[in-house]
Amino acid sequence: MKFKLLFHTGLALSIILPLAGFFALQNLQTNQTIDENRTVFINKSDDGFQLIRNGEPFSIQGAGGESHFKELAEIGGNTIRVFDTTNLLHKLDEAHKYNLAVIVDIYLPAYKSYYLYDDEKENDILKQQIIDLVQNHKDHPALLIWNLGNEINYPFVLRKNDFIKTFNELISIIHEIDPNHPVSTSIIGVGRLDISSIYIHSPELDLISFNTFGNTKLVNAHLSQISFLFGPRPHYYSELGPDGPWEASLTSWGAPIEATSSIKSELLRTRSNIIKENRSSASLGSLIFYWGAKLERTHTWFSLFKDGYKSENIKTIKNLWNPSHSSPTLIGLDYMLVNNKGSHDNIIFSPGEISYAEIIFKENFNETVSIDWEVYPEAWFSDTNEMVVNNYKPVNSFINFEKNRTTFIAPLNEGPYRIFAYIYDQDGFFASTNTPFYVLRNK
Repeated sequence: MKFKLLFHTGLALSIILPLAGFFALQNLQTNQTIDENRTVFINKSDDGFQLIRNGEPFSIQGAGGESHFKELAEIGGNTIRVFDTTNLLHKLDEAHKYNLAVIVDIYLPAYKSYYLYDDEKENDILKQQIIDLVQNHKDHPALLIWNLGNEINYPFVLRKNDFIKTFNELISIIHEIDPNHPVSTSIIGVGRLDISSIYIHSPELDLISFNTFGNTKLVNAHLSQISFLFGPRPHYYSELGPDGPWEASLTSWGAPIEATSSIKSELLRTRSNIIKENRSSASLGSLIFYWGAKLERTHTWFSLFKDGYKSENIKTIKNLWNPSHSSPTLIGLDYMLVNNKGSHDNIIFSPGEISYAEIIFKENFNETVSIDWEVYPEAWFSDTNEMVVNNYKPVNSFINFEKNRTTFIAPLNEGPYRIFAYIYDQDGFFASTNTPFYVLRNK
């Protein structure tokens, strides 16, 4: 009975809240009077929404990251999303050098992880930091959009709380200082209740963006339901990529199993095509994640660059953006075996046990590629954990190497590890795969 009550209560709220906003916002399609002299604005017509930049239609096509701007422009990208405002002027200048527009993330503490939104003094400090940031960079020619908060866990509530009031005040502040650039925010996935709450409580927000990975296939259906209540609203895909660690299958000790770079390429292709095929008149474009090197559970999970090499996924992205000039994409990696076992086999070694790993290719082994191997301890947290980053170093475990095979010694310290393989070709690209294993005393 308790379960049924909770279920019906949640269902009622999911209906009541959108309906409340429906009547209040029926005629609200843009949050400012359109001034066509603005540097960047969103134009609404009978055909839908269009982002206008410097008087010309602009469709977002790019990636999120902090570096390699030249490489992004070379494969057809026109936009970079920067997550960190440290040295922002340099990043804006570098982007402008390569004719890239910039979406600037403005850091905002997430709801429920920051308990000072009801503290006037703390809010004043936060507001002043954002005022200074916007004031200092609002006239830069590379600027495209201010993105106020990434995955802030916008609350699903009936009445505005302190967080929402502060959020709305910040939108107004940015609009007042810089009327020439839209303001967005990025949310996890496409949560219908989250979006409904934003539309109801923060109507001054110019557009919304979605960090989508494994749930990309749900976007169109969810947006169709929301549009039925609120009408279409402009949006873009702020993070598009392969399945994240939070979506992956797990080993028996809880380590997420990472797909090979070849599988990631296929996922990127599939998800980009889903967006393209189901693109609504309200979609303003998409951004690939992550344009650079990033430690998030592993150093290869999202990274599109490594030690001066480009991931083979960049070939896939280039072909997606330039279909009439497509080129061969994948290096040919299929999977890795460790003692003839795969990642899903829960591989466990005794300390110091001698084992071997082998790369299986889709085609005959290419003698021109080179293979490097490394063993790392499992990184349980993201790159925001300084202790993990400082201790994330390879373990010297290898005895010998022979073409696509290596012999290695299991580490002496008990715990979870991964063995990585990187396959490099002569064109400056790499493929990658890894297999988690556990070292257990008295196995």
